Amino acid sequence: MKIASVGMTLLLGICLAVSTAACQDDDGGTATPTPTATATAIPSPPPSPPASPSPPAATPTAVPETPTAAPTPIPSPTPEAAACPDDDPAFCIFAAQVEQAIADEDADFFVANSVTQSIPCTAEEAEAGYICGPEEIGETITGIPFGWEASEGILMPLEDYRELWVQLFASNLPAESDSEGSGELRIWGLAYSTPPAAGTPRNIVVTYLSDDGQGPTRHAISLNCKLPDGQWQITSLLQHALFLGLPRDTSPEWRDWPQWRPEPPSA
Repeated sequence: MKIASVGMTLLLGICLAVSTAACQDDDGGTATPTPTATATAIPSPPPSPPASPSPPAATPTAVPETPTAAPTPIPSPTPEAAACPDDDPAFCIFAAQVEQAIADEDADFFVANSVTQSIPCTAEEAEAGYICGPEEIGETITGIPFGWEASEGILMPLEDYRELWVQLFASNLPAESDSEGSGELRIWGLAYSTPPAAGTPRNIVVTYLSDDGQGPTRHAISLNCKLPDGQWQITSLLQHALFLGLPRDTSPEWRDWPQWRPEPPSA
């Protein structure tokens, strides 16, 4: 618009100059020009200055989160472990795990938490017939030591050891009871071959009723436990020859064994 207005003003000025010269040439004198209204160019308003760009919005700087270490959970002792009659907390926890494995009928727990032993099969061992047979002389026999009170023991292969627990889960009689309580397979109590002290061996005694053809009979098996490599494990099993049919206080072998969770005698 500004360029167009200036051009119009120049054009009008040229036309006026040409008209004046023409009048002078025709009359030979000075002509008085007819006053002509001169268009006044109305300048267009100057363009608005460009808007100043707005400063870029500040991008918030992400502050990396400092990872917060999760607090280490402090395990609460189970009621069974809390009531354990032993002074070793780690052993009480292990005994509670044994009890839970029995309740869950988890034979694999016992395989995973028992220590095997390896013994070379010699002619003497083969002749005795407990550890190996004549066809195994020269081989190394590996298994879980399992013995009978006042008798010899064997190294029970892991497959047979697992099957032992499967059979114990299947053959106990929970519906039966005697003076020691129910016939279910359960922890009866603890036993010690030596006075208990830090790290000394401990025994978990499990008991159950089974029918051996002469009616319900109580049995007991000691799980002999030691602390190899800082973790309690079962190192051998002992089947007790004493079948409890009498009250505990008349059975010298059981008299001093602290009970795990005493049960009231059946009526």
